[in-house]
Amino acid sequence: MKRLSSIFILFNLLILPLNATIPTQQRIRLTDSWEYLKGDLGSIWEAVRPAAPGSSEAVPIWQQVTLPHCFNAEDAVDPDINYYQGAGWYRTQLSIKNPYLNGRVILEFEGVGQKTEVYVYTYKVASHTGGYDGWSVDITEAVQQALANPDCAKRFNGRIPLSVRCDNTRDTEMIPSDLSDFNLYGGLYRYVNLIYQPEVSFSNIQINTPVEKDMKNASLKIQGTFHNPNDIRQASIHLLLKAPNGEKVWEQTTTVLPLGTNPLFETTIKNPILWSPDQPQLYTCELTLTTPQSKQTITEFIGFRHFEFIENGPFQLNGERLLLRGTHRHEDHAGVGAAMTEEQMEAEMKLIKEMGVNFIRLGHYQQSDIILRLCDQLGILVWEEIPWC
Repeated sequence: MKRLSSIFILFNLLILPLNATIPTQQRIRLTDSWEYLKGDLGSIWEAVRPAAPGSSEAVPIWQQVTLPHCFNAEDAVDPDINYYQGAGWYRTQLSIKNPYLNGRVILEFEGVGQKTEVYVYTYKVASHTGGYDGWSVDITEAVQQALANPDCAKRFNGRIPLSVRCDNTRDTEMIPSDLSDFNLYGGLYRYVNLIYQPEVSFSNIQINTPVEKDMKNASLKIQGTFHNPNDIRQASIHLLLKAPNGEKVWEQTTTVLPLGTNPLFETTIKNPILWSPDQPQLYTCELTLTTPQSKQTITEFIGFRHFEFIENGPFQLNGERLLLRGTHRHEDHAGVGAAMTEEQMEAEMKLIKEMGVNFIRLGHYQQSDIILRLCDQLGILVWEEIPWC
């Protein structure tokens, strides 16, 4: 889920709205029970074929790993060898327990290096190019096909075999360039999530929180898009906004039919509690989508603040001059490469804050949403970049 309290984009220096990739309350991290193979396979069949221990089909040998995992956790920092650039495979088995009638099953990848192919049993369900953006794939139909396949159902006892091919092979037609001053890591180096969505669900939520220059009033504007393939017309959306201390600020229920991209809610917040590096105050925004078949509640944390670059003058936040004291961050850590856990990210960002930082440049690519959330919580302004280098 993406936040926003304060963020800058390179060159344009624009405030971005909050965009949630997959708003949901049913997100399961798939960290354990993975196997990894360095190198390529002849086809997807080699990842799922029956193999008796010691037989020729049991070759090549896979190793047990946990996610996040990076090809280049060690070789990228060895000065005497080239770090590995090529294919690598991951596989696991999923136990699907969707609580929603006619619901959907989605795989969410928070970041994979650098090209990806995704297979459910032998069915290719997705491919993706780009190592730093989060993306997702709906595997509902593929899961149903696998369960209906007698061979698959018998061999895997009702579990769903999932295989992922990652590839960070050198490619001069891709960005960032292979000649950039950082390694283009390979692997499932950010979290992979299994998501259950109801038949009618939020697809995207956009929240804008502009504050007037006098700081006395702020606007709350919420838009949304929805997954509603059967055009279900009985739906309501409830909004509950809570102040940083937990007190209710505003509440409303609306019916927007058909479910489209029209504004869902818009109101004025008087005397908003402002977000700042010294006091990173965050409001809680709860949205509940109700249909006759299901109910889905999502929670986002938002901040109100006003910023301005004075022409030939200083940067101002909430009407006061703020000296930006910052540092730079790469998604990289000794021993794991790019495959930092949430605990490692949290420890790192707290150290950065303790240094006296109120501003950070995230170079040279989109970094984990976990980092952005921590910046909101800790009170750090962000300069975020795209992987153009």
